Amino acid sequence: MGDREMERSDPGTGTGAGGGEGAALLADRQKADDLLAAGDEAIRRALSSDSEAFLRANRQEGGQ
Repeated sequence: MGDREMERSDPGTGTGAGGGEGAALLADRQKADDLLAAGDEAIRRALSSDSEAFLRANRQEGGQ
């Protein structure tokens, strides 16, 4: 499970009217998740292992 999936709350906990609106919301959420996953995969493919190590080593912490 990816970070974005863990950040998202359970879609079944909403208080909406349900029915078609709920199904449309779930479909839109799935499309958004698919788009984010595709973007993450494209970024992962574009970065070489050296680039990933560089980014990890130079990650900003606090108010630097």
